[in-house]
Amino acid sequence: MESFRRYNVERSCLRCHERKVRCDKGSPCNKCVRLGEVCEYPGPRRVKRRPPKTKVTDVVARLEQLERSIATLAGNSSAVQTRRQQPQQPLPSAGPTSVPTAAQRNDIGTASSHRSPRESQPNHGFLVKDGAYIDEPFLSRVLEKEQELQSAMGTPSTESGGSGKPSPLKVDGIITNPLLTEVDFKALCPDRYQATLLWQTFLSRVEPVIKVLHIPTTQPRIFAAINRPESVRPDVHCLLFAVFFGATTAMLSDDPMNELVRADLRRYQQGIELSIYNSSFLDSPTLSSLQAMSIYLTCLRYSNSGRSGFTLRGLTIRAAQSIGLHRDGENFKLSPLECEIRRRIWWVLYSTDARMAEDHGILVAEQEYGSDTNLPSNIDDQNISEKTTQPVESKKRWSEMSFMLIINEINRMWAPISRSTDNSPDGAQSTRLLNQLKDRLHERFIQHADMDIPIQRQGAMLAQVLVAKAEVHMRQKVLQIQGAASSTVDTDATDELLAMAVQALDLGLEMYTDELLRGFRWLTSTYTQFHLLTYILWHLCVYPAGPHNQAAWHGVNRHFDLAENDPSWPDPGPKWPMLKQLRAKALKVRHAHIAATSNDQAADYENNMQFDVGGLPNEALLNMDNWDLNWLDFPDWNYLAQSIAIMGQDSH
Repeated sequence: MESFRRYNVERSCLRCHERKVRCDKGSPCNKCVRLGEVCEYPGPRRVKRRPPKTKVTDVVARLEQLERSIATLAGNSSAVQTRRQQPQQPLPSAGPTSVPTAAQRNDIGTASSHRSPRESQPNHGFLVKDGAYIDEPFLSRVLEKEQELQSAMGTPSTESGGSGKPSPLKVDGIITNPLLTEVDFKALCPDRYQATLLWQTFLSRVEPVIKVLHIPTTQPRIFAAINRPESVRPDVHCLLFAVFFGATTAMLSDDPMNELVRADLRRYQQGIELSIYNSSFLDSPTLSSLQAMSIYLTCLRYSNSGRSGFTLRGLTIRAAQSIGLHRDGENFKLSPLECEIRRRIWWVLYSTDARMAEDHGILVAEQEYGSDTNLPSNIDDQNISEKTTQPVESKKRWSEMSFMLIINEINRMWAPISRSTDNSPDGAQSTRLLNQLKDRLHERFIQHADMDIPIQRQGAMLAQVLVAKAEVHMRQKVLQIQGAASSTVDTDATDELLAMAVQALDLGLEMYTDELLRGFRWLTSTYTQFHLLTYILWHLCVYPAGPHNQAAWHGVNRHFDLAENDPSWPDPGPKWPMLKQLRAKALKVRHAHIAATSNDQAADYENNMQFDVGGLPNEALLNMDNWDLNWLDFPDWNYLAQSIAIMGQDSH
């Protein structure tokens, strides 16, 4: 029987093709027959269609279609349509300084002023289910539309996942030493009775002034951690030890020489560090660990005025941004309770950042974090719960949040007031903003405060101190601008400004010495009024005589006496030695002025103004050639430090 070849006879059978040998193309072929294998040929080969030749016009059309698709996702479809209808402009040159013309800039401004509502809608980013936050515009829009992609955008785990790659290197040593993993965790915990007492101390002395918790939902977790510490997550351990650390800090301010309390404070700090390390805070921050860090860093200032606290706060703010706390929770349709908790944490971090920067002479003028997080509501914890489904309304009375809201309101307005002073040399705009702030604080909080209740008294007095500080700063800049323009000084205005600064300084001291407010003294003592002290001492150097100078010296000396001789006053920080030298300079100027007017007055003043001048040699104190005493050019802290450093070098 004649063999019959099938399919493509010009091709070898599959087996011969595999073995790379010549095939006789029979059916079956001789090679497969000799080897006793099944001989098979490939199926009919189809001719591949060649793609049509692509034209330039087709490429342009496809690019336009792609552009419209992207613009639709980004909410900019109308802008694309407008751009297509306009005549094509030549591309700008590839040079490094390609600048749009004035006409082009006007077109841009016109286009931006006629944006559609969808175009002008701010991009709030996207919150992934596991807490990761994405704010890249295009990617966040895609994730919002494509739900199946959301699971792929989770926060990277510190443990080895299914990728087969080794775990990433931990960088938790920035916060703590990994050797702390060798510490017995249970040995760091107090017994349950002592832990309960610390929780009660925290509720009465720390929680009212660092309001980041919702007590009805937090208290069950705290007691569960006290009773069964081995069964709770590491981030809850962080919160538990932050509570212990804060309560012990408040107790230490009552008896700063108590070594047992100091030992407990260090033990609880180790507990926080170990918990932070175990919770992988840098890679996987949570609301609980951020609450713990907010409490810990605020209380740490009482025991450590170094730069580490300020640095760690910056790290904590970045961690908060990584889970979207700088975006209001309503953008992600979170529950009202979670929205409020996120707002509380964010605004505590935001408001205390500039305050800690002031300790080190670091200018944090704008504090631009790109945030749209609303202020927390003026409510008590009992006004909101996990079952609440509708946003709560702020109460027109004093609430548990009022103290923190006073600080938040003032800090939020500090930058606009400062900017308006630069834009309005006469101070009219900044004065208007400041008066609006005063009216808002009085209407919302101060008029409802009961001065017999400690926390309300503390809040009302703090509002006066912070507003006065802002007003001193504003008026000082106004007088500086006006004086530089006219080369004259309004002595009445300078005397009035000094009186205002002295009044604010005295009010701050009254908060510290008030027995009713003793429970919050641990916090009050950490707010050294560096700006007020610096301005007052600088004024005393320039104007050794004046109607308010004696009151100014009285307030300055009281502050220095408390800071240097009161054992419950914490270390005032790295700026304090410079303030001591500035005071010594002001005192010598004062002595020289009195000696020139009356020897008798100089002798009496010498008897009434005895205090340490910091060990500076007399020739250095009296050498005024290196000092620019024009207060109208009141420098920043770095310039002041350089002046003092030059003075010290010339004295040797």
